[in-house]
Amino acid sequence: MIAVRCRSLLAITLVLAVSVAVAASDELARAKDLYRSASYDEALNALDQVARDSGGADRLEANEYRLFCLIALDRKVDARSAIESIVNTDPFYQLSSEASPRVRTMFKDIRQSMLPSIVQREYATAKAAFDRQDPESAGQFDRVLKLMDDPLLSPTSGLNDLRTVASGFRDLSKALAKKAEPPPPTPSVTPAAAANLPAPTPTPASNAAESPAKAVPALYRDGDAGVVAPVTIKQFVPQWIVPSGTRPSSWKPEAVLEVIIDPSGNVESARLRQPFHPTYDPQLIKAALSWKYEPARKDGEPVRYVKNVAIRLGDSN
Repeated sequence: MIAVRCRSLLAITLVLAVSVAVAASDELARAKDLYRSASYDEALNALDQVARDSGGADRLEANEYRLFCLIALDRKVDARSAIESIVNTDPFYQLSSEASPRVRTMFKDIRQSMLPSIVQREYATAKAAFDRQDPESAGQFDRVLKLMDDPLLSPTSGLNDLRTVASGFRDLSKALAKKAEPPPPTPSVTPAAAANLPAPTPTPASNAAESPAKAVPALYRDGDAGVVAPVTIKQFVPQWIVPSGTRPSSWKPEAVLEVIIDPSGNVESARLRQPFHPTYDPQLIKAALSWKYEPARKDGEPVRYVKNVAIRLGDSN
């Protein structure tokens, strides 16, 4: 009975959602007709309602026609705010064919002035996702690089440095995501095919008793009882070359890396607990992933270990 009621409520909710979407589309069509008939104030009232009640493409289109109405009414301050809202919502938005040359020029000029700060904002969002080890961060860095290819964005030394950094973190994100991919599933075998397979080799009792789903090995750190810390075999640090025009105050005196070393002595993952400089940080993380250690041991057995590595780099390095 409860399941039937849940299905009924879900059906009602879907019907209501579709009804609202249809109503918003009808109201948008009416508003566009009002705009074309030069009833700009009436069109604005209808478009405000659509923008409040809808989302996605309908809201963006409603905001575009609001812009048309505001420019037609010579409300320049409100028109600027409308353009900023559209560009902040979708930096890649292109005006429809109905936009006049006057609207296109104003939209282009304002969007061009906004692009540098939007690139910085999108980069900060992508970097925060990378720091959380979010697998979506690679796509977010791709978005940053796509924005930087916009012909309206004038190249500067700062943006060129940011492109280098974003490319480095994008490549690192893809490498880390690939490393974290689960192994491919075991192909299924039909009963008919299974009948033709050779008999399985008997498994030793010790292996047969193992659980099919292995638990993630414990992670140890400095100070844990009975644990011997790993010994460095290879810990290459790339050369720090100060970018031209970079102020000494723009980098930290020391970077701190947190690396997780697996029982084979390889670096499983690396992240910066304290960054050094945006142009150098991705190089350092990439290098850390190739470091090699004699693994940590607990009671004589190799174990996973988290280690903090401080890196100091001076102007002469």
